[in-house]
Amino acid sequence: MWVRGSLPLMLNDPSPEFLNSLRSLRNSILSHKGRGTVSKKQAAFTLAEVLITLGIIGVVAAMTIPTLVKNYQEKVMVTKVKQAHSQLLNAIQLYVAQNNCQNMLCLFDTRKTSDEVAAELATVLKKAKVCKQGDTGKYCKYYDFKSNTPSYKVDGVYAAGDGMSATGRIYLPNGMIFRVSQHTSCVFTYETIVRDENGYDTGERIQSTAYNCAYIYVDINNIEGPNQFGADVYRYNIKNTGKIEPYNEKLLNNALLYNKIEYTPYNIGDPVE
Repeated sequence: MWVRGSLPLMLNDPSPEFLNSLRSLRNSILSHKGRGTVSKKQAAFTLAEVLITLGIIGVVAAMTIPTLVKNYQEKVMVTKVKQAHSQLLNAIQLYVAQNNCQNMLCLFDTRKTSDEVAAELATVLKKAKVCKQGDTGKYCKYYDFKSNTPSYKVDGVYAAGDGMSATGRIYLPNGMIFRVSQHTSCVFTYETIVRDENGYDTGERIQSTAYNCAYIYVDINNIEGPNQFGADVYRYNIKNTGKIEPYNEKLLNNALLYNKIEYTPYNIGDPVE
């Protein structure tokens, strides 16, 4: 007898037909099980194939990693430029509000020294410290930074650059530097030497007038490189109208508006073709 849903009991020897059915089922299962599988011999790679693959990976990495690193560094600098810009403007506005000033010229007073202005500005910058004359610590020692364009040419050699002295320098906990260069007058006349194509003095002079009461230099990462205008160094002009303007608006806006850093890496004293 057998129960519904179970196999019948084989009281006698199985018939040839039944055995043939079992064989067919077994062959069918083995056939499906073998599909899509690869033998160990087929799955193995030769040493040459492995070396070629590693070589390709190395070439691709060499091509892409420098770009990725550069993009990351640029992103970090853009973020710091925006932070420094905001921090500087907010500090000046806070000083003006706390001292009931009509405009920022109460801070950038031509009767004050650069150190005096820096000390007053530091009072509205959290945990800021001011360099003193003679300080040679990490945040106060002198270092050069490069211009974004050749500033002048002497005897055929370009000299493009400026320096960050300790005078009027404020350093912040985040490693940024604000340096005040206070002027004794908001209006001054200066002359520019006219040079020929080889950088020699032609004897001609161009008279110009500037209306700046002070300069503020900003370095987003202190002495760390590239120490270059338009990259990690920027300058603001304090105008005689009581307003603050970037020395080079295009360079600053590259970071503030377009999230990019663009500069020409001139070296001080190098000839430029």
